Amino acid sequence: MTIRALRVALLAPLILVSLLTQPAAAAPGFHAAWVDQSPWPTLRPGSTVSYTIHFRNTGDTTWNRGSPLRQVNLAVGGDSTALADAGMAVGWLSANRVATTSEISVAPNAIATFTFTLRAPSTPGTYRLPLHPVLEGVQHLEDEGVFVLVVSDPGFHSAWVSQSPYPTLQPGQVSTPLSIVFRNTGTQTWTKGVLG
Repeated sequence: MTIRALRVALLAPLILVSLLTQPAAAAPGFHAAWVDQSPWPTLRPGSTVSYTIHFRNTGDTTWNRGSPLRQVNLAVGGDSTALADAGMAVGWLSANRVATTSEISVAPNAIATFTFTLRAPSTPGTYRLPLHPVLEGVQHLEDEGVFVLVVSDPGFHSAWVSQSPYPTLQPGQVSTPLSIVFRNTGTQTWTKGVLG
């Protein structure tokens, strides 16, 4: 064995150990973390609601709405179209992309707003809509198990009809009786004095 071969043989394990113990450089990229979301809706079948979810940009790259390879959308889990097929999608980007960011750009550590419309399916029941961010055309971001539970319930619902004018009172003065009128738009009868 030559001296050169001996040096390579002796140094190779040291180089390998050195490479293995070096901390990995932080990979640049797109990452997200759930922040909060609207309360889960209970709706009359066929009615709609605006819904909002916030995610934090935990990556090191700014998300840019409308920019190829930088636009982050909110995707349906598994790219399923089943809930759109059930009539839940209203104005979504596609059957499995519910919205893009409201903000034009979302810098690292900033919060993105995803607002979209949901329609309660015509068949009463409870529907689970799993959602996570996706860098469109590139990769799905973290799936933290975020979902919206939509209850399509024909039961107890109402719509405001009218109310008394706002009274103008002096200190200590008592108003005449006030009234608020609601219409029963559900399928259940309202019974005075009966809870639930």
